[in-house]
Amino acid sequence: MITPKQIADELIKLSKIDIFKITRQREYVEVRSLFNYILYNYKKMGYTKIKEFYQSNDWYINHATIIYSIESYQQHKLYNPDLVIWLEHIVDNINKMDNFTKREFIRGKINSLSNTDIDELTMVISNMPEKTRKHEQQV
Repeated sequence: MITPKQIADELIKLSKIDIFKITRQREYVEVRSLFNYILYNYKKMGYTKIKEFYQSNDWYINHATIIYSIESYQQHKLYNPDLVIWLEHIVDNINKMDNFTKREFIRGKINSLSNTDIDELTMVISNMPEKTRKHEQQV
C-alpha cells in the first residue's frame, strides 16, 4: 500500500516543489492542493489525519486550510494541466495501490468515459460470474 510519505516524495520529485515549504506561492499551493486531494479522495484520510501528517513533517496547518485546499483542486487543475498528469501518474501506479484505492481511481474516471468505453465496461461486468460480483460488493 502506498503511504502518504511516498505520495509526498513522488509529488516533490515530479513537480520539483517541496510541498512542505511554508509559502503561499501559487505553484506550491497548487501542488499541496493536489497532495491533499489525493490523501482525502484516494487514501480516504480525514482532515485530522492529514493535519497530523503535516505536523509530523514540521508544518502546522488547520482544518480550514486543508478543506479549502481540497476543494480548490478542481479550480487549480483547470489552469495547471500538470496537476492532472501528476495525479494520474501517482494513481496509475497500480502495483503500489490497494484495492480500495484502485476502486476510487476507477470512480474518478467514470464520468469521463466515452459511450463506447461504457458499453465495453458494461459487457465486461455483465459477463462476470454472479458469485464474483456479490463477493466484490461485500468487500
